[in-house]
Amino acid sequence: MESKNFKTLQLLEAIAEERPTSQRELSDVLQVSLGMVNAFIKRLVKKGYCKVTTIPKNRVQYILTPAGAMEKTRLTYKYISSSYQYFKTARKRLHDLYDTLQDRGATRIVFYGAGEFAHIAYLSMTGTRLELIDVVDPNLEGQKFAHLHIQPFTRIQTVDYDILLITTVDNHGDILNAIRQAGVPQSKVMFF
Repeated sequence: MESKNFKTLQLLEAIAEERPTSQRELSDVLQVSLGMVNAFIKRLVKKGYCKVTTIPKNRVQYILTPAGAMEKTRLTYKYISSSYQYFKTARKRLHDLYDTLQDRGATRIVFYGAGEFAHIAYLSMTGTRLELIDVVDPNLEGQKFAHLHIQPFTRIQTVDYDILLITTVDNHGDILNAIRQAGVPQSKVMFF
């Protein structure tokens, strides 16, 4: 789903809550500039998706129109559909990767990264001979992931594993540098 459509969906959802909301609050929720929120709201009003009414104390309230509710529903469906397609594609690619790893005799896997993709990777292990033995993530250490506690990256030097699977889409350059510095053989590192 395009970023613009996703932000529009988020804005329509916030408006649908029917509570007084400032543009600054919407800016924080959407993580976009105040000017961008203003432009989005003007566009939504122009398209007839919401109305702006004044309420006491010089505040405004945004009200979702029936057309806005229909657009919110359309964008929600589009978001779910694109998310499902992403999930299906990721699962297919992971099944292929896991088949390759099993053919190579790998069984003990460590994930580097514990975000959304790692959850898909973990679910995709079901029905394989692969075992997730550890998860390392310097940003989430100490938290739970599946049946494990997320460890600091230094843990990689003390664990007996076959493959370190990079299960994050962020900072690959930094991750590769950390892996090299830790002395992890390139043959043990796999990217999705």
